Amino acid sequence: MNTRPPVAETERVDQVLFAETLAAALARGEAVILRVQGVSMLPWLREGMPVRIRPLAGRRLHRGDIALFWRTPGQPILHRVVRTHFAEGIYECLGDAEHGEPERVAETAVIGAVDLSAVGRWAYRLLHPARRWINRFCRRRGVRLRHD
Repeated sequence: MNTRPPVAETERVDQVLFAETLAAALARGEAVILRVQGVSMLPWLREGMPVRIRPLAGRRLHRGDIALFWRTPGQPILHRVVRTHFAEGIYECLGDAEHGEPERVAETAVIGAVDLSAVGRWAYRLLHPARRWINRFCRRRGVRLRHD
């Protein structure tokens, strides 16, 4: 008799446990090292690459920072802040490999940020306009850059 739950159920429980542990560690003010999953942040963050997440501790994010936020409960997402609306308490976030409309994320949904050097933030700010132009050019020609 097999008493183990189905694989999908086990993965869901593991994801919930991971999300709870992550949120608790950041709430205690501890930095956390995670491995990137997915390709939405290429070329800056590659799948499997370790990143250090620091808690916000009352700090605000700025354009170029990489935010860790909840898209839905238990589903943490790493995306770049492309615009800020401090008066509304909103960040607009988008993956580096994506070329659509940014996702509007409430400040309260952001639980941490990737620990970036000032050099990395400035490099992104310098390269971002060129990346947007290339994405628009390719979209008009029907070329997909996203790594699905």
